[in-house]
Amino acid sequence: EKYIYIDDCCYKGNGKIKEIILPSGCRIIGKEAFASCQLRKPVVFPQTVKEIKESAFSENHSLREVTFPASLEILGDYSYKGCTALKKVAFETSSECRRIPECCFHSCTQLSKVVFPEHLKSIGRRAFYRCKELKEITLPDTLEEIDKKAFFCCKELTKVVIPESVRKIGAEAFHGIAKLEVIEIRHDPEEIGEDIVNKPVRIRCYQGSKVDAYCQEHGYTVEYIEKQ
Repeated sequence: EKYIYIDDCCYKGNGKIKEIILPSGCRIIGKEAFASCQLRKPVVFPQTVKEIKESAFSENHSLREVTFPASLEILGDYSYKGCTALKKVAFETSSECRRIPECCFHSCTQLSKVVFPEHLKSIGRRAFYRCKELKEITLPDTLEEIDKKAFFCCKELTKVVIPESVRKIGAEAFHGIAKLEVIEIRHDPEEIGEDIVNKPVRIRCYQGSKVDAYCQEHGYTVEYIEKQ
């Protein structure tokens, strides 16, 4: 119980570790602390954990589920990258986490369900890159930024509705999604990057809006929303 910090690279590459039990007062999981272990059971995080550092659980090919405690504030880049068996990710209600960082769930090819923190502010670049089984997501209305290639190649998504709180949509944010049919944007974000979706995707927006002008400039098919 005296351990509050699992140090950087502490158990990195130890393929014999199938399960971990964290001490009740643990606050920080260090960089690559459990990278390339083969955890089979979900890690139970105590309600004291504040930070999971870069690549802490990356390349765990047997880990199937993760639930982050409400106490978690910082999730590091690449922290679950390449966890190819991971199917469900959930943040507890009232989670302190505000950002899904760069490449956090990159190449989690079996990931099919994500429950986002209710006060989420941003999704970093390539956060869900190549999450090919992700069929449905609900973005919270606190979200302000979707970074470059955040959902690139999430092949099972068919429709995306952007919350009106989003100020920035990065380049290729929803590109490479063959099944995506429509993306709906009911407001004018401050910044819209290049090629946010594939060309066949219909963009639903208000006529005369900034999004409409973006579609005309880049050759996207537009569906206009009736103003109420």
